Amino acid sequence: MALSSEDAFNLEVLKLLLSVAWVDGAVDQQEAQMLLGLGRSWTVPEAELQALMGQVKEGTKPSDPNWELLKTRSDDALMAARALVLADGKVKPEESAFLKRVVASLA
Repeated sequence: MALSSEDAFNLEVLKLLLSVAWVDGAVDQQEAQMLLGLGRSWTVPEAELQALMGQVKEGTKPSDPNWELLKTRSDDALMAARALVLADGKVKPEESAFLKRVVASLA
C-alpha cells in the first residue's frame, strides 16, 4: 500500500530526527523510544516505522531523508529537528553544526 502524502512526510521527518539523534554516533534508548512514539502518534505505518527503527537496533548510520519532500514543509521539518536538539537542554557543537547543515539542505 502506498503511503499517503502526510505519512510520507512524517516518515521523512522521522528519518531527519534519527539523523539528528545519530549526530553523536549513536542513538540512545530514550531517543529511540521518543522516535518510535512520535511515529506511532503520527500514524506512520508500523512496517515503515519498524524498518526505520531496525537501523537503530543495528547501530548503523541512518539513511538521509528525502530533502526535496522535507522542503515542501521546511518550517515543520526544521522545527522538529530543533526541538529534538533542545530536548535535553544542552546543545552540543556537533548538534549545532548538524542543524546548520539541515537549514542549508532545506533552503
